[in-house]
Amino acid sequence: MKRTYLIGLLLSAGAFIANAQTKTIAGTVKDEQGNPLHFVFVGDMGNKYAVFTDSTGNFSIPAKSDEKLKFSLLGYKEENIAANGANLQVVLKATGDAVDAGTVSTDLKTTDANQPLATMGDGGVIAPTHQKGELRGSMYVFKNFAHGYVVTAAGDISYNPNYLLDYDKMGGALLLTQNKRVITEVAWDQIQSFVLYSNADERFVFTKAPDIDKSHYVQVLASGSKYKIYKLIKTKFVKADYVNAGVIAHGTDFDEYVDEPEYYVVDVQAGQTKKLALKKKSIKEDFIKDADKTNKYLSDNGGSINDEYLSKFGDYVNQ
Repeated sequence: MKRTYLIGLLLSAGAFIANAQTKTIAGTVKDEQGNPLHFVFVGDMGNKYAVFTDSTGNFSIPAKSDEKLKFSLLGYKEENIAANGANLQVVLKATGDAVDAGTVSTDLKTTDANQPLATMGDGGVIAPTHQKGELRGSMYVFKNFAHGYVVTAAGDISYNPNYLLDYDKMGGALLLTQNKRVITEVAWDQIQSFVLYSNADERFVFTKAPDIDKSHYVQVLASGSKYKIYKLIKTKFVKADYVNAGVIAHGTDFDEYVDEPEYYVVDVQAGQTKKLALKKKSIKEDFIKDADKTNKYLSDNGGSINDEYLSKFGDYVNQ
């Protein structure tokens, strides 16, 4: 798989330098016919903030009122508009270029001979009269490329509307494509973090955490001045092992990509990283410094402990 650098590819948004005194600017982006525009990139020229519009064209972003917001979408003229007012109404004019309606519908494939192709598990007879099932799971976060942006090693937000992104959970690489056929791997040392958006407007943030893993990015479930909660996703390929000896059949009749997630909590002030189990006992032990808040949250919120649970808990305990 070809490795490349961000310069000349994604760097079109310029440097975003963090400033204080921000407020939330919300609004809607539509085309000239009044139709809401999905996946419009909205970036604050003076701050390290960026979002995409949702399926109804709405957005919300921290910004300074005296600065401009950049609005960018393939097939439309880019606009820089002052962040004035509580509800911005933005209209983008079509350029006549091909417009990307969302995530690419082409399955990802890799040219790396050391990794299995995404189609390797489709069909085939694996035992007498027994047809092999379809491949399950994926080695990527999304089966299709998605909209997103990158924070470079220098801390600059980097975005180019011509490129779509995805993350290889097996190899630990950020992938991008322009023509939906050729996949490029972005060099590890060029990236600090990246953000991907699903078609359902789910936001996935990935960052480097060398204390946890030096070759894979970790997913950020919660981040604050006190704690950060990370999810490390590693995926392995498990081949079908179906056997029919004529009396008893056993094993699975499909190839599968299996995620093996690990969770970690970082005590920001102490600079300590601990492994976190999806159990209340582990959460109580790892957040002992905030025992009262932790116990209250666990008492008030039942249900299974999953990614969403940890994300909301992290936001709560960071308050």
